[in-house]
Amino acid sequence: MVNNALSLASVLVVLARGAHFYRDFGVGRSRGTQVFQLAGNVARGGIVETAFGITLAQMPDQFGAGTASGRPVRAVQVGGPLGAYLPPSAFDLPLDYEAFEQAAAMVGHGGIVVFDDTVDMAVQARFAMEFCAAQSCGKCTPWRIGAVRGVEVIDAIIAGQEVAAHVVLLQDLCELMADGSVCALGALTPMPVRSVLADFAEDLDRSVGARP
Repeated sequence: MVNNALSLASVLVVLARGAHFYRDFGVGRSRGTQVFQLAGNVARGGIVETAFGITLAQMPDQFGAGTASGRPVRAVQVGGPLGAYLPPSAFDLPLDYEAFEQAAAMVGHGGIVVFDDTVDMAVQARFAMEFCAAQSCGKCTPWRIGAVRGVEVIDAIIAGQEVAAHVVLLQDLCELMADGSVCALGALTPMPVRSVLADFAEDLDRSVGARP
């Protein structure tokens, strides 16, 4: 048994309506429903329970009623603070575990945070690394030292100091943390940073009009 709030709540539906009823929701191997927490720059945030398989774009557009600022969505983070920042090219992804895994992202606990086109993704990469530095239990060196060093490297990038060299250093650091951390939290720390490196690299070059 998996004893958590989501699985225990689902048991009532399965007992009342049968396993086939519950299994008919969702897609592929992601069956049933998921509770998503919609937050960030949205006109209407809150809790959304829906079947797996709706697209990522439907969350801010349909359930969130667009951005609170009225500006276009530039990035959506899915899966909590360790989740990837996804660009508009990924907004057609179905919200299911397998599709997100193939896109180097994760559904995680269903947290969704929306950002409009004024967001500075270099700052978001720093926030992710700083958050994880504070969460480290201190047991393994890759996470304990790596996250702190990651904040320092991103600060150097934001300051415009040898950006190209520091980007390479940040990539190497992310690889080390992903492969060398003892637990999954340490190994997942690089995910949001790697997504910025892959999909929002322009924000890391402070000489080409990065956002203030």
